[in-house]
Amino acid sequence: MAEVLVGAVLEKLVNFTVDKVIEKALSFYGIRAEVEKLSRELNYIKAFIKDADRKHIVEERQMQLVKDLIDIAYDIEDAIDIFHSECPEKLKLPGILGRLGRLPKEISKIPFLYQFQQEVKEIQSRISQIKEYKETWGITTLGEDRIPQSNPQLIPTVDDSEVVGFDTHRDNVAKWLLDEEYKSLAVVSIVGSGGLGKTTLARKVYNSGDVSENFGKPIWITISQAYDLLKILQDIAKDLGILSGNTEDKKELAIKIREFLEQKRYLIIFDDVWAEDFWKNIKNVMPDKNNGSRVLITTRFENVAMKADTKYNPYKLPTLDPEQSLNLFLKKAVPKMHQYPNGLPDELKSLAQEFTAKCNGLPLALVVLGSLLSTKPYDFHGWKGLLDTMSWQVDGSECIDVIATSYEYLPLAKKLCFLYFAAYPEDKHIEIKDLLRIWVAERLIPQEDTRTLEETAMCFLEDLVQRSMVQVSEKGFDGSIRSCRVHDVLRDLAIQKAKEINFLIVCSKPNDWMSCNKARRVAINYSSNGNELMGDYANPNIRSLLLFGESNLDCSKYKLLRVLGCMEWDQRVVLRNFKGLPHLRYLKLNCKIEGQEREFGEWIRSMKYLETLDLRKSIHGDLSKWIWQVKTLRHAILSYYSDWNTQAPPTSADLTNLQTLLHVNYGESRPASGPPNITQVRSLMIEVRNFSMELITLLHNLKHLVNLDIRCISGIDLGKIIWKNFPFYENLKCLEMGYDNEGVLTTDIDGNETLVLRDDTLPPHLIFLELWGFKFVSDPLSVLQKLQNLKILHIRAKQEKVLMSWRFRCSVGGFKQLEELLIDDFTVDEWEIEMGAMPMLEMLDVEGCDPLRVPLELVHLPSLKALEWYTDIETNKDMIRSICKQRPDVKFGLM
Repeated sequence: MAEVLVGAVLEKLVNFTVDKVIEKALSFYGIRAEVEKLSRELNYIKAFIKDADRKHIVEERQMQLVKDLIDIAYDIEDAIDIFHSECPEKLKLPGILGRLGRLPKEISKIPFLYQFQQEVKEIQSRISQIKEYKETWGITTLGEDRIPQSNPQLIPTVDDSEVVGFDTHRDNVAKWLLDEEYKSLAVVSIVGSGGLGKTTLARKVYNSGDVSENFGKPIWITISQAYDLLKILQDIAKDLGILSGNTEDKKELAIKIREFLEQKRYLIIFDDVWAEDFWKNIKNVMPDKNNGSRVLITTRFENVAMKADTKYNPYKLPTLDPEQSLNLFLKKAVPKMHQYPNGLPDELKSLAQEFTAKCNGLPLALVVLGSLLSTKPYDFHGWKGLLDTMSWQVDGSECIDVIATSYEYLPLAKKLCFLYFAAYPEDKHIEIKDLLRIWVAERLIPQEDTRTLEETAMCFLEDLVQRSMVQVSEKGFDGSIRSCRVHDVLRDLAIQKAKEINFLIVCSKPNDWMSCNKARRVAINYSSNGNELMGDYANPNIRSLLLFGESNLDCSKYKLLRVLGCMEWDQRVVLRNFKGLPHLRYLKLNCKIEGQEREFGEWIRSMKYLETLDLRKSIHGDLSKWIWQVKTLRHAILSYYSDWNTQAPPTSADLTNLQTLLHVNYGESRPASGPPNITQVRSLMIEVRNFSMELITLLHNLKHLVNLDIRCISGIDLGKIIWKNFPFYENLKCLEMGYDNEGVLTTDIDGNETLVLRDDTLPPHLIFLELWGFKFVSDPLSVLQKLQNLKILHIRAKQEKVLMSWRFRCSVGGFKQLEELLIDDFTVDEWEIEMGAMPMLEMLDVEGCDPLRVPLELVHLPSLKALEWYTDIETNKDMIRSICKQRPDVKFGLM
């Protein structure tokens, strides 16, 4: 299961011995032969672990052997990294090769070399001891392959909420929530075992149109096993929009929440409650104004539900019956069922029934197991081979054994990627870009010739999604995954497996540090409340530290750290001692750096391997003197606060690996000697004074650009930008262009204002377009509707408060793919929508556009799901109410 890790250590050892200066030093003291022997041993360890993974070992003796070998690989990696950290720079200087003979002949007089030699000998001794144990205890073979591996095939995802048969359950729960005869506050509880679909059912209720109409936007709070009442109160206050800053006074928060809710008919969902005392501790915050307010709780335990003050009995979610189970299983296992017009062959259907029987009606088990089968050949031997490995039974309360089977059959590298999900708090919506960059920094992703590491990492994630090991939370404008989450049962499995090989340890409270003495990675899921973050039991050689709470951090304490991430938007981390961490590859911080720019910048410059620098949540000044000297940077995301102080890379910068460059200022005066070497940039967000020739030259060198965001703070003449001349013209998917003062989307020709938004003005394959802060002198929609790939359009004008002589017009066939449209601050008064325009539009948001009249044609938009119109005009309000009656399927927001 850790062959990839061992391979990375082996590669590091090989690179270590080919360094000419280090090789000379090792040879001088006779260490080279010992290191070469260690390299050979490591090759055998890699092969053994790969074989163990391929054959899915289950014997405890064999598992222990694999764990011991993994520990040895870890220790080899430590020895190499410590050597590099402590090796004096003078040993690496040119000319040292000829002077090595002058060094002391006794290696004991050179501490870092002597220590390395002793560690190599100690590791070799342990390997020899393991070989003896292997013979003594009869661990001579790993057995035969259980089932042949096959390359996974991408399959269409299935919305589990539509296949589990939950519509009846949703209606039953919603009936209790909407019970008009019972006006007092009531608690409705959904009870069921892990993997049964409680959260899925609650979300169906949460998204129900009837529920939102009666309660407004429900509040969703995830509780999990170890709940923090203060954080729960903070989360409720944030959702209600009444939290200013990070208030830590429980009583004050409780009063604010109660006073706010007293004016509302509210619905609050508490998902995944474990503790019996939860309702006792939270109920005083929930006012009862006799207006039909409700609380919905999901829990695995009936006694938790019974502790709540409720009129209704707990809603016990049943398992699926055999027919439902088989249908759900086959939708995942055989997504191309249409290839079998007469149904599955009898022998496969019989095996399918055996698989579903083992899942005992648990939807999660059925989905994950079915997804695993979808990666295997559709034949008797393939399915039977997997079935024979499943000697366990599911008792109805747990399905982790089913999930474990799917995990064991993951390809090697993807197992380690899956284990990383253990670090994230339960039900956390994980930002994909962060996750992929961490995988890359950890060297979990293999390099492929035709793709970047990040692209390969995305393919790994998509495969985990196809296998139902990971759930998609949100998709981006181009359909790619933007955020994801894992089911709590899957997270439990990841935590268990990660702990077995010391891959990662989760600390939920300070005492958990006692179990981290061997952990390679640590996730902190609590706030230190001002105390020193690290405990005495922490492994000084940890490679990754992910923080999900407020903390104090001594940067000099962990010399081998590769990943350091502050993963929450609202957390604050106090940094001490800007020094050390030379091996860091991923750094994401939320801290105040103002006044410490030089110290912080010198620290960043010392990181010779840094790939991701994410300071979007930090406050800092100009760091350009230091950060652009880090040649290994792949992603630079600087502060997004209003004053973008950091200058874009200078002409002299050599950043051939840079793919992401966000929140930098392109000043008025730039050298005319040419653009910086950032030709691989795919995402660029830049603030500019004007469209100088230097900026245009820069854009002419970005042939891989996909996302472009230009923020302007002085006069703009878009007529000077000929988009079709840029090498990214055909590839650009996202364009955001804004102006903070006054700009005009026109160019003067013979004194006449002429519209710049011609048919060929913008890149033709845009999917997302946002324009803001401009004045328009003619209808922009009539031109933009010809962008046939456009899915999201946000257009915010800056109009004079006088009526224009033109109107909005959307023609037949216009905006063929548009799904979301936001229009803001226009003063036109008419909008004509022809039948057949905007056939895919789902969301329409109109703000600040009075006296624009609501077009009746909105009734005929076939895909419309949500309409929000902010207006003070009564005739507009009447028109929206009329549309609402004709389109009850649409969610309306009238402001």
